[in-house]
Amino acid sequence: HIDIKMGHYFKLILDEIFGQKNFINEITRVKSNPKNFKRKAFGNIKDVIYVYAKNSGKQIFNDIVIKLSGDELEKLFPKIDEAGERYTTVPCHAPGETIDGDTGKEWHGMLPPRGRHWRSSPIELEALDKQGLIEWSKTGNPRIKKYAKDHKGKKIQDIWSDFKDPQYPKYPTEKNLDMLELIVKQSSNENSIIMDCFCGSGSFLLAGLNHNRSVIGIDSGDRSIEISKENIISELKLFA
Repeated sequence: HIDIKMGHYFKLILDEIFGQKNFINEITRVKSNPKNFKRKAFGNIKDVIYVYAKNSGKQIFNDIVIKLSGDELEKLFPKIDEAGERYTTVPCHAPGETIDGDTGKEWHGMLPPRGRHWRSSPIELEALDKQGLIEWSKTGNPRIKKYAKDHKGKKIQDIWSDFKDPQYPKYPTEKNLDMLELIVKQSSNENSIIMDCFCGSGSFLLAGLNHNRSVIGIDSGDRSIEISKENIISELKLFA
């Protein structure tokens, strides 16, 4: 995690240490509210986070997702059924023809459109129809119902706007705890060992302990170590 003044220089060093092939992401994090500085430049509200793997493709990535907002649910699932549940519909067919498989066979007296195939076999589509999960238009066009309650959430992207720095930090470089917990959950498992070699306020260690990780913290500052212990004691009572 670094500011934009030094970030690109650090990335060159990280590429040298970990290898360019092990670079995974550059994440833009909105760190503060807009400020009305008088300097002759655009405002600066972001930091960057560089994500690397030791061996690309073998890293832990738990694919944590986030829930859709109310506005997003209304937009993506604009229809409401008799029970008041939000849903949308998608075609029963998908691109690509099936020559010999079941998804190219007739269903309800019709074949999939030219150049397409059924998303599921006719047997599975019939089962969906019996469950009331196929919506038929007035012209006899079938579409599959998809309900908002079954949506698992959306993938987290590489711009983070919900993790601003604490307004009254206990330590100058203290980071948002929710952000640190997301990083812990995304890139480690329970009982994994995680390390922060510039642990500052100990927030990353606390995030790890909150999610049953083993933690290692390093810092050369006496004040940092003191605050780290205070934070962890107050939150988890580990050293009380």
